[in-house]
Amino acid sequence: MKSYGQYCGLARAAEVLGERWSLILLRDLLVGPKRFNDLRQGNPGIPSNLLTTRLRELESAEIVERRIDGRSVVYRLSDYGSDLGPVLIELGRWGSRRMDAPREGEIPTDSSLAAALLTSRTEVEVRPFSVEVTAGPAVAHAEVNESGVSVGEGADPAAQLFIGGPGLRGLLADGDAEAAVAAETVTVDGDDSLVPEFVRAFRAPLDDSVGDAPLEI
Repeated sequence: MKSYGQYCGLARAAEVLGERWSLILLRDLLVGPKRFNDLRQGNPGIPSNLLTTRLRELESAEIVERRIDGRSVVYRLSDYGSDLGPVLIELGRWGSRRMDAPREGEIPTDSSLAAALLTSRTEVEVRPFSVEVTAGPAVAHAEVNESGVSVGEGADPAAQLFIGGPGLRGLLADGDAEAAVAAETVTVDGDDSLVPEFVRAFRAPLDDSVGDAPLEI
């Protein structure tokens, strides 16, 4: 790991977090513990040897730790690493400000979609609800209540609201659910009365120069 040669907290953080794939792996572990193969399959662009190296570096920095779960070894954030949660969420919000259409080769993953759901505006009062969200090939779910949001990868057959479609990002930008459903750019199943709650929970404001920053999907 390269040093910046500066006695500075940000420099120390950059030494660990600035390596390629480190932030992405931490994003995935923020959603929940993962096996090596889970991380590999969820990030097909990372070579196995590089994944091994990054995990070792994050372990050495005491940000990630290994635990035995049944017969499997799982990686999870340590208490120290969990303190990065708010930082990672705010970085995701910041990065989404300049996101428009996906670039060639870019697709959402289950982990990236679940992490995006963590950007829920927990300070906004909403009626508690559970939702399954689909964005391209990615599926994730969330439960929103008074204490915040909990998320997970994959489907949730017991969700109250099922929502997806190519117009989802636009819906969260302008908040016009009726128009999005009428245009068939957003699909809704389950309790459609929860769509306004979904928009209120996941539509986050930005500075005046940028406008509204929706969930980064």
